[in-house]
Amino acid sequence: MEELSDSAYGLWTFQQPLSVLGAEIGCRMTVVRLGGNELLLHSPIRLTAVLKNRLDHLGSVRHVLAPNLDHYLFVADYAAAYPAARLYAAPGVAPKLPGVRFDVVLEYPHVVPEWSDTLTQHYFRSSSTLQELVLYHPATRTLVTADLAFNIQVRNGLLSGILLRLNDSYRTFGPSRVCKSHIHAPQLARADIDAILALGPERIVVSHGEILHHGAAEPLRRAYAWLAPSAGASGVDRS
Repeated sequence: MEELSDSAYGLWTFQQPLSVLGAEIGCRMTVVRLGGNELLLHSPIRLTAVLKNRLDHLGSVRHVLAPNLDHYLFVADYAAAYPAARLYAAPGVAPKLPGVRFDVVLEYPHVVPEWSDTLTQHYFRSSSTLQELVLYHPATRTLVTADLAFNIQVRNGLLSGILLRLNDSYRTFGPSRVCKSHIHAPQLARADIDAILALGPERIVVSHGEILHHGAAEPLRRAYAWLAPSAGASGVDRS
């Protein structure tokens, strides 16, 4: 289902149902138009005939990004449908898809020059190996994320609601309980969140739940207030 459609600035989102262990969390893909009518797909969802037709009308799919260790399930479908597209993976994703050839593994602080006129890249590093690549779209002040925060406000059945509450991801904005458990380098995570907040995003696109359309920086700040203050650039290992 197409949701956000900001054609003037070349930004769209598409959402599909997604059940994980009985909990309906949904999944959202963000599409960004780059120069030369090329499309970047962040966190690809299932490629249906209807979705492919819509993408082909929007531009040429040339960049497909799996931004973290969980948002990679449908990359192979796009690789088959768009053989000219370059595939990008966050660290740790490529071994999960041994049949897919990724063109670039986005180790910190790698920047993709083909995106830089439209987007800026930012890493959320919760440990030395687990990271998420976050994109910022300055023209619309939109932060494009995967699991940096959940914003599920409507449950799909009683069981789903119970499971979401147990994961601390129902009727709240912020990282799930599972995501929090993977933060093994809190000062590194704090420094990265502070850098993301410094962008001053007005809108945050999440993969699971509702998009925050206005005043998004403050909810994100509150969601990560529990992280200890950063020791500063000199006190944090940026390698």
